[in-house]
Amino acid sequence: MKQLIICLVCVMSLVTSVYAQKASELKYIDAKELTIINKGFENTELDYSRLPEDMKSVTRKAVWDLGLNSAGIAVRFASDSKCIGAKWTLLNNFSMAHMPGTGIRGIDLYTLEDGVWRFIGTAQPNGKESANVFVRRMAGDEREYMAYLPLYDGVTKVEIGIDSTATIGKPKSNILITNTKKPIVFYGTSITQGGCASRPGMTYAAIIGRKLQQETVNLGFSGNARMDKSMAEIVARIDADKYVIDCIPNCTAQILRDSAYYFLTYLAKARPKTPIYMVENVIFPPAIVDTKTAADLKEENAYWAELYKKLRKEGYRNIKYIPAKGLIGDDGECTVDGCHMTDLGFMRMAEGLLKRL
Repeated sequence: MKQLIICLVCVMSLVTSVYAQKASELKYIDAKELTIINKGFENTELDYSRLPEDMKSVTRKAVWDLGLNSAGIAVRFASDSKCIGAKWTLLNNFSMAHMPGTGIRGIDLYTLEDGVWRFIGTAQPNGKESANVFVRRMAGDEREYMAYLPLYDGVTKVEIGIDSTATIGKPKSNILITNTKKPIVFYGTSITQGGCASRPGMTYAAIIGRKLQQETVNLGFSGNARMDKSMAEIVARIDADKYVIDCIPNCTAQILRDSAYYFLTYLAKARPKTPIYMVENVIFPPAIVDTKTAADLKEENAYWAELYKKLRKEGYRNIKYIPAKGLIGDDGECTVDGCHMTDLGFMRMAEGLLKRL
């Protein structure tokens, strides 16, 4: 009996050594040697930041700093590893009270299964120099993968970890790579950037990208989507399949009157054959009782709709309109704080936008 117990302990130890790998036991490859997707520009300040460096001098500092966040950017690769992890260096090691660290600073992993992207694990952040495992105990067959980078922090280095005997390389499939389709560009607020998704793959832009098998460029800037003239030029530089302008939550009615016409006409003239979607401000739950919020939302949406009609009359046929109705539901259960979305809110927004794009 004693010998049987010893044998069982040995077997369990062997299984543990084979499967329960730690991040420190993996071999790593720099993500730059794989395929980086969802970036609008190559000439960025950081390898995984979002704005063109030549526009830094004319971009507001708050916008530029947010552009250093890696929101929406992902790594595509193929591997036959039984265990996959990541090591990444954070720019700030930033935290917020109302958003999980896995969304702010973490990385999540998807695999392609029967043509559909399936979530399989999150590498949780554990310091400015983070290292963690996404998933263990896989069969070891070659698969396609996609890892989304942090939403509300920047990264200066990213490495993907695999078993010591496994292989990793650029994706074998061209699914979700721009050389087959132009990207959809999303310009917007903290909601567009990803507040407050539980993990990076749950933003509405990322969900739409997976559904359409199409790259999506996330130009969400928390609290700062005010349709600056420099941002009109930046957005217009990207040769897109569609542009989605979802910035009203950061704009007062006066900001809209001052900036919206220039921003939209600049983009429409620069890309006359590309659809531009004006997204109406959703009616956030506090508006039920908060009279000022309700009045502000009504005024902003009224101006937005009026501007749309004016632009169409002026001949801008590539400008289209997406009303708020149906985007987040009417039960008030889709936000963390009355404004920023939970994963449920992002799923609803993605589904609502997909019906209209």
